[in-house]
Amino acid sequence: MKWLGVIVLVIIGALAVYVAVEYFTVAIHALPSYIPGHRTAVPGHVYRGHYRKRGAFAALVAVVCFVVAGLLAYRIVRSDRQTVAPATPPPTTTASAVDQIL
Repeated sequence: MKWLGVIVLVIIGALAVYVAVEYFTVAIHALPSYIPGHRTAVPGHVYRGHYRKRGAFAALVAVVCFVVAGLLAYRIVRSDRQTVAPATPPPTTTASAVDQIL
């Protein structure tokens, strides 16, 4: 259950990367209809260019999601290591203790 937030952030980051790539590489008039900013073709008017600001924002969202997911994963792993009690070392035997036994 601890890892659910990390998984969700990674999925959101991956989707944001996909959207950023679409905004940077596909022209405005050719964007898929499920991505915000899609313009339908109007007779006599051609939409040119790309949505650079939207692409930059989507890339920023992706970076933030991946960084937060990494930090959460690091904290989870670190806390799991600290909760495991270290094994108690075996009692040390000194030379005098061995001599007393003999």
